[in-house]
Amino acid sequence: MSVLLGATLPQFTNDGRAFVDAARRAEAAGLDSLWVFDHVWPLTGGKRRPILECWTALAHVAAATERALVGTLVTRSSLRHPAVLAKMAATVAAIAPGRVVVTMGSGDASSRAENESFGIPYHAADRRVAQFESTVSAVRAYLHDGTVSQSDDFAALDGLPASPRPTRPPALWVAGRSGDALALAARLGDGWNGWGGTPDEFARDAALVAAEADGRPVELTWGGLVGLAADDDEARRRYGGRGPDWVVGGPERVAARLRSFVDAGARHVVCTLPDAGAPGALERLARAVRPLVVRPRTP
Repeated sequence: MSVLLGATLPQFTNDGRAFVDAARRAEAAGLDSLWVFDHVWPLTGGKRRPILECWTALAHVAAATERALVGTLVTRSSLRHPAVLAKMAATVAAIAPGRVVVTMGSGDASSRAENESFGIPYHAADRRVAQFESTVSAVRAYLHDGTVSQSDDFAALDGLPASPRPTRPPALWVAGRSGDALALAARLGDGWNGWGGTPDEFARDAALVAAEADGRPVELTWGGLVGLAADDDEARRRYGGRGPDWVVGGPERVAARLRSFVDAGARHVVCTLPDAGAPGALERLARAVRPLVVRPRTP
């Protein structure tokens, strides 16, 4: 079974041209997928640190590339009305047919200040779960059914027609490690994304998704922070002491760790490099790591 390797793009910038250029270079180097975060300010560095908006940036990436999948990791369900979000996703899919992935998550307590600073409601606890499910349901119906009728505490849609109607709807992934997120991925997702953690934890959660899906195909995917350098010594100097969720090393060590997530069930691996905007960083991931991750297993 094939494995895909992608990376998040360097969107913490005011330089839109450099961002799009990075996407072109990453695709040319051979990465399978290109991803953007969905934050209105970065979670680290404070609200004055620059960041490009998720979906408008993704539309530029879709137009500037030809082969790679493009997607969100992850779209926060609370930042936009579901009908508006679905129309945005359908529009990008019309620009890049068959190449768009909408990964959706609910956010958590760390998102509260970000939402409220922009005047966007923040839903806590059970209401956050309910709002997440409502948005995923509405977006899926819009992308697949052609019309949406849904009425709950978060959206009232009465026969809303979908437009545009891309020839190939975007894939819809559900992200999260909570029991509610795993169950939602199994029921409504085309894929599930687990962030960070260990291969054993990934295997456990992936097995739960597969069991609840009961034969319905759900693509199992992993994403996380990767400190990649020319060799292990340089990686330790630059990224030593980072948290246990980090994958740190030269190309062979990083590939071996990523391969362990593949062995745990992941069929798509997405790396976030802290230096993704540096010359050669995404190219190293594509040319030195990707062949070691996606190669067929030897008997």
